Amino acid sequence: MKRSVTGCAVALLLVTFDGAAQVPEDGMTSRELGVRLEAPRSRSALIDRGEDIYQYWCSTCHGPEPIKPGTAALAIKYQDTLPAPLAERTDMVPAFIELMVRQGIAMMPFFRPTEVSNADLSALTAYLTRNSGE
Repeated sequence: MKRSVTGCAVALLLVTFDGAAQVPEDGMTSRELGVRLEAPRSRSALIDRGEDIYQYWCSTCHGPEPIKPGTAALAIKYQDTLPAPLAERTDMVPAFIELMVRQGIAMMPFFRPTEVSNADLSALTAYLTRNSGE
């Protein structure tokens, strides 16, 4: 009996704290990212949404400033063979971006779908690959 009660409580928590279940009437996410939940209607809208997600989740470590930890680490790794700021790269591949976001690497944390939804990850991927010709 205790196991089923615990299972119900966990299921209730998942439904209650799922970002999709907490959408205010104006369509904004519960984290108030300024990113609309509905699917963007064009590639440029998807890229704009991805840029918003990048600014919120990624720019703290991967911003253009060389003192940002992710940017500094990539500058050391690539030794000027590739741009250190991710937003300036032209070699980004969607599968690699998705892997890094979901799995993390070294000091970079992973991000759960409850933090960066699959739709947000698609938009982020569109933004980071916008210069790659894909």
